[in-house]
Amino acid sequence: MPRLILPLLFSALAFLASAAHADDFSYPDINAFLSTIGGTPEPLQAVVPAEPNIQQEDLRVRVLPDRKLPPAFDFYTKMGFRVAWHDDPAPLVFLIAGSGSSYDSARLDYLKALFWQAGMHVIVMSSPTNYDFIAAASTSGLPGLGRRDARDLHTAMSVALEHARNKTGLEATEFRMVGFSLGAMNAAFVSELDEHLGQFDFTRVLMLNPPVNLYNSIRRLDALSHTDVPGVDSTESFYEHIFDKLSRYFALRGDTDIEDTLFAGIQTSEEALSDAEMAMLVGAVFRFAAADLNFMADLINGQGRYAPTRQKVTVSTSLTPYLRRALFCDFGCYVRNQLWPDWHSRNAEGTLEDMAYETSLKSIGEHIENNPRMAVLTNADDFILTRDDYHYLADTFGERAFLYPRGGHGGNLRHHDVTARMLNFLEGTTP
Repeated sequence: MPRLILPLLFSALAFLASAAHADDFSYPDINAFLSTIGGTPEPLQAVVPAEPNIQQEDLRVRVLPDRKLPPAFDFYTKMGFRVAWHDDPAPLVFLIAGSGSSYDSARLDYLKALFWQAGMHVIVMSSPTNYDFIAAASTSGLPGLGRRDARDLHTAMSVALEHARNKTGLEATEFRMVGFSLGAMNAAFVSELDEHLGQFDFTRVLMLNPPVNLYNSIRRLDALSHTDVPGVDSTESFYEHIFDKLSRYFALRGDTDIEDTLFAGIQTSEEALSDAEMAMLVGAVFRFAAADLNFMADLINGQGRYAPTRQKVTVSTSLTPYLRRALFCDFGCYVRNQLWPDWHSRNAEGTLEDMAYETSLKSIGEHIENNPRMAVLTNADDFILTRDDYHYLADTFGERAFLYPRGGHGGNLRHHDVTARMLNFLEGTTP
């Protein structure tokens, strides 16, 4: 099955692209995986302030007072987050990272700068599947269930806000929320929870490139790391293969300016990455995120499958064998071996499909349908979506669905048209 994923996936992406709105979008007509990896070409990006010009600080705060970790991991008993603020009262937007990502990822840094420049305070949160969040703020240590993650994230957001207020003196006039990828799904569930709690009363919730059914998207991402690349028969040989390509490319150029030239330059050279190579590269990135998730969840719950037990871990304990073992367990493996047994212990009559539905956007359909405070932004060639997923978002959100024909998974989020649409929605100047 994994060997078939790429042609099937590109067939689906071609269909979705043809179903998109009229194509007057200036984003380059390139491969969805290249879009995801390379992002938006600089001439098409909305300009944001440089980091030194933003009033911001990274903070750490204790969310779970009773959380105890082995001494070697004591640093992670406090949750990290980033706050950017203004001296005057302003709307505050919570920004939630995608699968496995930290609050300090490059994509979130750009969005933080964009929203701060527009006059908002910003608090940037790690994904509930990030090792830092799991250790410090996940009550179960087993993220991946929509409503449970929402409770943990809502609590963490409340604690982060209070800590930020004490440290910076920021004053919020209203609350907004933006999430990317899995963080977009998290935002939807947090919004649904807060509707009952009435704590933040979010005036705007923007979902960027969300999955519809998380576990369907997981299967698609896991399959990418098994894409058939000629001459490559393992993940290890794949990295050697890519390294050889990059070495030849930079040797010919005589420089190693990776950030500025890697994907724009290499794709016009003889060393251009193939569709299969780019697909596998994207899959490999998610595989490392899955390894972090497997390791920390196992450590918190003391199972000793992918992490040393509390009795065995010390400051001098080598974690390499455990991390290598975790790399062999992808997101689907995590669901089967750690998340499913936990859920099934409380839902003996339930099935894996039942668990998947509970963590899908469809399970909170009443909250997101006809909700003028919520919008979704996605691309017709986003490979985490099936054909049905894409149409579900388009049909459910209607005019609140900001659809683009291309951009892959978040590759066009810096495009000036896309950023303008984000800001217009958050500021209430579009439906």
